Amino acid sequence: MNQITVPAEPIPGGPWPLTEAEEGLWYAQRLDPGNPSFNCGHATWVDGVLDVDAFRATAEQGARECQSLALFMRETPQGIEQWLDPARSPALEIVDLLGAPDAAQRARAAMQQDMQTAIDPLQGALARQILFKLGPSAYGWYQRAHHLATDGYAMALWSQRVAELYAARTAGAPERKPLAPFADVAADDAAYRSGAKRVADASYWREQFPT
Repeated sequence: MNQITVPAEPIPGGPWPLTEAEEGLWYAQRLDPGNPSFNCGHATWVDGVLDVDAFRATAEQGARECQSLALFMRETPQGIEQWLDPARSPALEIVDLLGAPDAAQRARAAMQQDMQTAIDPLQGALARQILFKLGPSAYGWYQRAHHLATDGYAMALWSQRVAELYAARTAGAPERKPLAPFADVAADDAAYRSGAKRVADASYWREQFPT
């Protein structure tokens, strides 16, 4: 296991080693590169008026705040390292299905196809988001990210943050505090891995599951 050094201050853009949670996902994906089961997906169906320009702006701001979506990883002699690459933050793609009699079905099929496509974390971006125009007042917002970048809870935070930003932009709702930077997550993980609590936790679980 790599030796983790806790920086005196969080590094805004990296590099960082993989967190413990990421390590298991990384090696599982590398053992089975064609396995798409590490994709996390979410779809929000909108019935009503949507300001598409405002939604694009807020969706992309929300993705930028979810910094893990922009992670770039590579193998080095010291192990896997990761950085934030702003160019990998998912821009909102627009797919216009207006006039198609089976628009919702086609959108679902496109989402399913994307979910069944494995992501190479050494090559492609880890996240994607698409707004499907289904009708004059019907939309489908699709979000997908590799589990290295997010989980179900984080997907919900991403969606909630975009909803807050959209409400602030279009209805004057008060804007809440931005999401925490990834550097804080990396620092917390490094501190835990080199701290006494990890030793105590490991001892507890060895007692629960003796070999």
